[in-house]
Amino acid sequence: MKSVTSFLGAFRDRFTYDVRHNVYLWFGVLWGIPVPCFSVAIHAVVAGEPLGIDLLLRHPWHLIFLLHPPIFGLVFGAMGTVRRNLERENERLIETLRGMAMTDPLTGLYNRRYLLDQLRHMVAASLRTRQPTAVVMFDLDGFKSVNDTQGHLAGDRVLRAVAASLQSATRQSDVLGRYGGDEFLMVVQGHRDGAALLAERAAEAVKRQTTMSISSGHAVAPSDGATPEELIGAADAMLATVKRSRREGRGSARGPQ
Repeated sequence: MKSVTSFLGAFRDRFTYDVRHNVYLWFGVLWGIPVPCFSVAIHAVVAGEPLGIDLLLRHPWHLIFLLHPPIFGLVFGAMGTVRRNLERENERLIETLRGMAMTDPLTGLYNRRYLLDQLRHMVAASLRTRQPTAVVMFDLDGFKSVNDTQGHLAGDRVLRAVAASLQSATRQSDVLGRYGGDEFLMVVQGHRDGAALLAERAAEAVKRQTTMSISSGHAVAPSDGATPEELIGAADAMLATVKRSRREGRGSARGPQ
C-alpha cells in the first residue's frame, strides 16, 4: 500500500520530474514511440491505405496510440521519482545511523568510540609530521553527590550543561566528546602550554555557566606517549593527581604544567 501511495504521490508534485536526469521518463517515452508507429503501419498494410496524416484523420482512434509515448513517459517518470525519493530517504537514514554511531545520545558530543578513532589518526599524523597532539581529560568535581542528592535526571541535566559549556570553549579544530560517566575528553593539535590554557579556559566556562567545578589532566604526543592508550593514561594520571590535590585543598583545576 505504501508503494502505491508513493507512486501516486509522484504524479501530484509536478516538480518531481527532472527531465534532464530522470532516465526512467526518457526510457518510457522511447518505449512508447514504437506503439503508434506499429499500429499505423499495420493498419496501412492490412487496409491497403497509404501512410500519412490522412490515415489518422480518417481513423482518429489511432490518436489513442499516439498518446502512448507521453503516457509511458509519465508512468516511468513516476517510477524514477519514487526510486529517487527512496534513495534520498536511504541516504538520510544512513546519515542518521552514522550520527548515532559517533554521537553520545545524552550530551550530543562525540562518543568514546569516535574520540579514540580520531585520536588514533591524529597521533599517527603527529608522529609523521612531528607536530604535537594533546589530549585533555576532564572530570566533574562532586558529581556523585548530585546524583545521590538530586537524582539521576538532575545529573543528566548537569552533564548536558557541562557539555555545552565545554563546547563553547573549544576551537573548530578541537575534537570534544564524552569519554564516559562524568568524564570528557578533548583532542587538540598544539603544544603543552596551549593544552593547559585551553583546559583552564574550559574550566572557567563550566564554572561560569553551571557553577560546577571541573578538574583536568593533559598529555602531549609524542613526549608523553606514542599511542592513544599511553596518552590517555598519562592524562588520567595527571587528572588523578589534580583530583587528589583538590580534595586536600592544595591544587588547582589545571594541575601541574
